[in-house]
Amino acid sequence: MKSKHRVMGILVLSIILSVFAAVPIKSYTARLQYKINNYLPNNLYVENIHLGGKTLEQAKDEIDKLEKIQLKRTITIQYGDGNGNDYYQGNTFTYAQLGYYIDKTSATSQINAVMNKNNSFFKRYLNYRKIEKSRVDLLLSYNIHYDQFLKALEIYDDSNLKPPINAKYNIIDGKVQIVKEENGYAFDKDELYKYLLAKRDLKTAKLKVKAVKASVTAAQLETQGIKELLISFTTKFDAGNVPRSSNIRLAASIIDGTLLPPGATFSFNDIVGKRTEERGFKEAGVYINGKVDTGIGGGICQVSTTLYNAVLLVDLQVIERSNHSLTVPYVPLSRDAAVSWGSQDLKFSNNTVNHILVKTKTTRDSITFELYSTKTNKTVELISTTLSKNKAPIQYIDDVAAFIGSEAVVEKGHDGYLSQLIKNVYVDGVKISTELVSKDRYLSEVKIIRRGTRLPDVYLDEKSEI
Repeated sequence: MKSKHRVMGILVLSIILSVFAAVPIKSYTARLQYKINNYLPNNLYVENIHLGGKTLEQAKDEIDKLEKIQLKRTITIQYGDGNGNDYYQGNTFTYAQLGYYIDKTSATSQINAVMNKNNSFFKRYLNYRKIEKSRVDLLLSYNIHYDQFLKALEIYDDSNLKPPINAKYNIIDGKVQIVKEENGYAFDKDELYKYLLAKRDLKTAKLKVKAVKASVTAAQLETQGIKELLISFTTKFDAGNVPRSSNIRLAASIIDGTLLPPGATFSFNDIVGKRTEERGFKEAGVYINGKVDTGIGGGICQVSTTLYNAVLLVDLQVIERSNHSLTVPYVPLSRDAAVSWGSQDLKFSNNTVNHILVKTKTTRDSITFELYSTKTNKTVELISTTLSKNKAPIQYIDDVAAFIGSEAVVEKGHDGYLSQLIKNVYVDGVKISTELVSKDRYLSEVKIIRRGTRLPDVYLDEKSEI
């Protein structure tokens, strides 16, 4: 019986001792788990900064401090002139000015990988112990804000280098010459950007100069078929009307050099643009609803009309054209083309197989359009016909200060017309088509005459003696 009680006592004592032994083991395990969950292992570094024993937030703070230090570093950008000369001492920038920054997302991801809470505690413990025994360095990824980089490098202006020069047409006495292109140079900022991203701890870097090819080459122009003058058409204007003459010259200069590929459409309003004082257009005479008035850009209808006649004479396809409300003095009836921003336009398409080059010339009192391409054996005849005419009605204004029999024209007025334009097309002198281009009505405008109503003085004297 005593033996039985003795065995029972030993068993109870063993259980008590086991319980007390388990308490410190469990406590140690909890402390270890807390440490691994919240603190980075010793021997973990970033840029030689020890992160061991720090929390994730403390590690982020260390990276922020490191970034501030790094962004104060400087780098000198040297540059050349594109002519093979040595690189010059350039400008010095801080990393911050060039747009450097640390990719903190990548850094945080690396730290989270060390503290990977998705793994079992046992695996995390083994990784933790491994780092503590053998140093691990996190790799920081540096990046550069591209827009900020370009902003900093605006000091290196490409305008100081030779620009590329496109091949062009040169017209001399109606003969077409092609002037060959010339390549230019520009700073290769993209190459420097990639270089800085790939390198670390640089004190100097070279901003290289790259060759820039012209966007238009002589070889390209050779294929466009601009070989010779197709047509030249000229109209005259009053050089004494300075604002109107100025508008004509300005609009002509804007159109000059327009190149129209096969199938392309020319729009006068699109090319010339809105007529405003800010763009240099002046106030001059215009037709508005059958009346003579003034408006910004007055006179440019003569530009569109001159171009319209050149277009007709090479048989291009006219898409849109309007006649004036009143007749114009510089072309026959039905051969005018009125334009007005937002309403009337002159549009035509290049219905040939070659490009068409539009050139303009202005003299003191004339405007000329020249169209260049490859000649064909086609010729065009334009026939303007008056179908009916309405004489301008006359309105008299009595002038008591002027003597009877005297008259002075105040407004010349306009006769009204109904007219049409026929276009005959010939190939090798043989007519192949006849087309009614347009039938147009021009309004009449009142002719105003001031007439005298005052009797001669001699009649007044004789009457007073009665």
